[in-house]
Amino acid sequence: MEENLRWLWYAFGSAWIIHIAYVHWIASRTKELRVQIESLRTLLKEQERKANP
Repeated sequence: MEENLRWLWYAFGSAWIIHIAYVHWIASRTKELRVQIESLRTLLKEQERKANP
């Protein structure tokens, strides 16, 4: 019985590690996308200024 509980805790711990890694990956990707969006906005504003002097 104790052997089964140990494996249950291993599985539970592994699931939490996977979830935490996934949330970290999503957060870093979101940050990267926000930087890219801001860069695109800046680029568009510059092009608008050049087109309408």
